[in-house]
Amino acid sequence: MRQIVKDYELIDPIINSTLQPGGESASPKELIFHIMKDNAAPIEVLDIGFGKGHLGEMIKGSPQTAHWSVDGVDGFEGSCNHPALFQRKVYRHIWHGLAQSVPSDRFAKYDIICLLDVIEHMTAETAKWLLRTLLSSMGENSLLFVSTPLWFYPQHSQQSGDLEEHLIGVPASSMMALLPLMYAMNHPLIGGFVLGKRSLDFIEFFHPTTDKTFSYEKGMYVANAINFQCVPGKFFKLS
Repeated sequence: MRQIVKDYELIDPIINSTLQPGGESASPKELIFHIMKDNAAPIEVLDIGFGKGHLGEMIKGSPQTAHWSVDGVDGFEGSCNHPALFQRKVYRHIWHGLAQSVPSDRFAKYDIICLLDVIEHMTAETAKWLLRTLLSSMGENSLLFVSTPLWFYPQHSQQSGDLEEHLIGVPASSMMALLPLMYAMNHPLIGGFVLGKRSLDFIEFFHPTTDKTFSYEKGMYVANAINFQCVPGKFFKLS
C-alpha cells in the first residue's frame, strides 16, 4: 500500500503517468445519507475503489455530511493520479493499492466502509474473501455499504491495468441472503445494500456466478422471484 494523500495533502505524487482517473459507478450512492442514525455525528468513511471520487464529492458537498472524514483506496494508478480531486481536499487520506492489501485491523476504525461497484471486478473467491474479511474486521457498530450489478453486466478494460473488466455476476438472492439492513436500486439493476455484523453469520449464502449468460433478464427473474423491490430512486429499510 502506497499512501498518496495524507491529511488532505499530496505527499507522494504519481509522476509521468498518462492514465486517467476511472471508475464510474451507477450504484445508488444516495443511500449513504440514510445509513447513519445521526448524520451530525463525526463519521469516518472508507471508500474502497473510489475511482473519480464521486462518492467523496457527494459526501463533502452535502451540508449534513460535509464534516465527515472520507479516506480512499484504489488499485488503479489513474485514480490515484488526480491532482484536481486532491486540491479540492475531498479525501483525507488516499492509498494506492488493492482492497485485498489493506491491513485488516485498519477496517475497525471506520463507521462506514463503502465497496461500490467493486466486487464484480474480482474473481468469485476473492469477492467472497473480501466480504468475509470486511465483515469480520469492521467494528461492532460499523456498516458495510456494497453495490453491484445483480446480473453479469458485460464490461471490459478501457485502459491498461484499469481493473474495469467484470468477472462475476451477483444474483439479488445472493445479496438478500446476507440480510441487509436496507437497500436501493438504480437502473440497470444495480443494487446497493447496507450490511451490519449480523451478515457475517450468513456469508456462506453469498454465491456470485462466473456465467456470462446470466443476463439482465435472468437477473430480473431472480429479483422478482424473491420480491426484490425494483424501484429506482427509492430505498427500503428492513427489520
